[in-house]
This record gives sequence, C-alpha cells and structure tokens, in this order.
Amino acid sequence: MTIPKALKPIGIAILSLALAGGGYWLGTRNRKQDVPERGDAMAGMQSAPESSGHEGHTAASGAITVSPEQSRLIGTRTAVVEMRPLVKKVRTVGIVAYDERRIANIYSKVDGWIDNIFVDFTGKAVKKGEPLFTLYSQDLVATQEEYLLALRARDSLGSSSIKEIRAGAQSLLDVTRQRLRLWDISEQEIDDIAATGRAKRSLTVYSPVDGFVIKKDAARGMRVMPDRELYTIADLSSVWITADVYEFELADVRVGQNVSISLSYSPGRKLNGRLAWISPVLDEKTRTAKVRIELANQDFALKPDMYANIDFDIDAGKKVAIPDEAVLDSGVRKVVFVDAGQGRFTPREIKLGGKYEGYYEVLSGLDAGEKILASASFLLDSESRLQEAMGAMAGMPGMETGDKQNVPTTKTETKAALSQEKKVDDATLTLSSRPEMPKAGENTLRLRIADKSGKPVKDSKITFVYNMTMPGMGVSEAQGQLAADGFYEAKVNLAMAGEWEATVVIRRPAQKELREKFRLVVK
Repeated sequence: MTIPKALKPIGIAILSLALAGGGYWLGTRNRKQDVPERGDAMAGMQSAPESSGHEGHTAASGAITVSPEQSRLIGTRTAVVEMRPLVKKVRTVGIVAYDERRIANIYSKVDGWIDNIFVDFTGKAVKKGEPLFTLYSQDLVATQEEYLLALRARDSLGSSSIKEIRAGAQSLLDVTRQRLRLWDISEQEIDDIAATGRAKRSLTVYSPVDGFVIKKDAARGMRVMPDRELYTIADLSSVWITADVYEFELADVRVGQNVSISLSYSPGRKLNGRLAWISPVLDEKTRTAKVRIELANQDFALKPDMYANIDFDIDAGKKVAIPDEAVLDSGVRKVVFVDAGQGRFTPREIKLGGKYEGYYEVLSGLDAGEKILASASFLLDSESRLQEAMGAMAGMPGMETGDKQNVPTTKTETKAALSQEKKVDDATLTLSSRPEMPKAGENTLRLRIADKSGKPVKDSKITFVYNMTMPGMGVSEAQGQLAADGFYEAKVNLAMAGEWEATVVIRRPAQKELREKFRLVVK
C-alpha cells in the first residue's frame, strides 16, 4: 500500500507511540494540556465503544471509527470472509541425477587382453547388442576347443545304439556351450564357432543396455581381470531429480504426488514428474529431508547435475479464508479488524490454519460473510493500541489525567509499593524490592519464603515473571538466587513508571509448583 507523503511522518509517529506504550510521554506532559495530538492524518479516527463482536467470538478493546474522508486518505479497503478453494505451493530446487536402476557396469568375466575397442570415448550413445570391445583370453580359446570337441563327439556318437552314450555326448556339448554363454559370448558367435569348426582368437563383448557411456576404463592392448570395471552405461531416457524439503513442509508432500518442474535455462517449458520417495531420516543441520522425483527424459534434455525448479501443488479444498494482508501477527496473537458498519472497526483475535497463496485458513474467530479490513491495517492497529494504552494509563500512578496525578497517597498503597506478604498453602511469601520504592530502570526483587513455623525455606528454585499491566507489553523473567539473609534475589529492568505485575514461580523438591502474583508501583 502506498501511503501519501503527508501521512508518512504521522504514521511513523503513531507507530512510535504505540510501541512505547505512550507512557513516559503522557506522564511528562504539562497538566494543563489535553490528550496528545495525533496529527491531522488520524484526526478522523475516534475511539469507539467496546463491542462484544460476533456471538461466540472474543472482540478486543480498542475499537475505532474512521470518517469517510479519513478512509479515503489512508486507503482503507475491505474484504469479505468467504469459503474459497485454497492452493499452496511448496517450492524447492532439485538436481538431476541418474536413475540408479538404469545403470549397467561392464566387466570381463575372464582374464585376457583387449584386442580392439569399438566404443572409445566417454559420453558415446550405445544400443543394446552393440559391440564394445574384443577380448583375447586363453581360457576362452580353450573353452572353444572343448566346445568343438564336444560338437564332433556328439556328431560321431549321436547315432550310437546305446542310449547312455548318445545322452553323454549331448550333455558334454550343452555344458561347454553354457560355459561360453556365462562368459557373455553371444549366441551368434557360438553358432559361428560351430559353423566354421574353428576357435576364434578374440571374442566380442556387447552392450547389455541402451544408454550413454558415463565411464570408460577400457583401452586397446590392456590386460583385464574379472574384478576390473571397463565401462559404465546409463540409460537417460528416465532420470531422477533429488531435492530437499524443509521439515515444516513435509506434511504437505506425499509419495505418488504430481510435481511441476521448470528449467531456468528453458523459460516457458513445464515438465511433469511423480514423487517416488521421501527420505525416512532428516538432516539435523539443515532440517530438511531428501525427496526423489521420477521424470521421463526421452529427448535427453535433462542432464545429470543440472538444476531444476520444483513446485508441489497442494490442494487443500474449500475452506473459510481471508487475505493474508488483513492479518496483524504479533507472534503471540493474530488480529483482524472487523467492519462493524458506519466507519467503525473492531479488532478481533482469531486462530489461523495454514498459509496458502495469498490467503490464510481461518480456524476460529470469523464466520463466512463477515467483512474485514484488508488494507491500512497497521495504521488502524497503531491507533487502536494508542487508545488502549491511554485508557490503561488513565488510572496509573505517575500518569496525568486532567488536573490529577495518581500517586500512592494512603498508607496501604505505600505499603503495597514497599513490601507485600501473602499466604500460599502452608508458606508465607514476602516480596520487597531494592530500592524500597521501585523506580524506572534496574531494581532488585527480593522474595522471602517462610514455612508454617516461620523458618526460611532455602531449597527452592525461584523465577520472577514480570510485565507492565497494559495491552501489548512484553513479558520478561529472571531467576532468583538465594542470598545470605534467606531472601531470593533477582535483578529486573522495570523500564517505565506505572503499574507492573510480578508473578513468583516457586519449585520445591517433591512438592507441587506454587505461583503467586504481586502488584508493583514504579515511580
């Protein structure tokens, strides 16, 4: 949203007032002055009576009214809470990798020497059955000779009248032929040996798959042994894309899900893949899990180690939703301004579900059909917080309201500011401070715990939780340390004058936790 130039300094002033609580500024004004001026840009905004809001919903205080002229100047825009289809995109970057199921490793199964090579460089495309190299091996030559002898024995003994002799001759032939097969000698070459009746000096080894040579260790004249890999061939007609998905996004992805893939080096081209695997473990450093996407690659445009942009489209169905720009998120609570009509806007705390493309899912706090503020929310929030702060500080000690300054005047109030004693179960809690009358800035809170006989309790762990009693103020805490005089002490920073609340949390071995609140008046 673009804020008019005339409004920028005013908006900044309002934000500053809201964040600081307005306390110190209001407390140091001259008594004859009225409520602090907020500038012409916010002059049309008036504090509205507190409303209960929609039945069943909690409405926050700080409702304000915006005049039509003011609404036009700050650019307010409303939106209707509605049931709408919600779609989320989980985006990540992946790397193209080989499909490990489509990789073939080529070894020689016998000792020998390479006579000739036909696939002589890395990256060459090969077809299944294409020759890779020829191999000379003494074992291969000897087995061929055995095969020829078995073939001649079968021919000479095949007409024997003795059944066992005929069967033995055929069995010997089958065994020698099978040995050649197991050494990756093709059926065609075995038939050629039988047809010519001569053993070949070198036999050819063929590719078992289609693909590209991604590794080559074969060279002409090289001696090879069965444990040496000569070629690695990968079929790239299908590839994997591996990517990392953050821990908080894992719930939105599932195996079998369709995935959209785009390539930065090929603008406009969209590919579709399938999520095939999600890692069962998480990387403890990056808080991500590996996922694997399968993708057809018939044109071989995707090459291993390329980058690809991955989009998981998550369809959440129809749900009650509001624009994300309408939500004011403090980290502790989420608030929207509900249009109550006649320029009146009431802040309301809501609960949100997931965030989708430009929208939040509403779990509670709003109903479909209600109208909310969709723009200029931060300006109205600043005004609303200022109204709340002024209302809260109207009766605070040290703050001026008209001609009267509220300070402790009675003995009871002065005693409350100095030392307070409360009974909790069988224990007596006494809270005091140093200095005795707390001042804005650093103070020491002191707590004494006495059992029912009046003896000090010294085996406790004490936590002081303190905050200023006005909307929007943060909560701080400090750990108490046992001092020599039996008091538990902690240094705290009471940043500004006014009324503060201190909650003492007491933990003792084998006993239930105790909590008690005290009021502090800070000068």
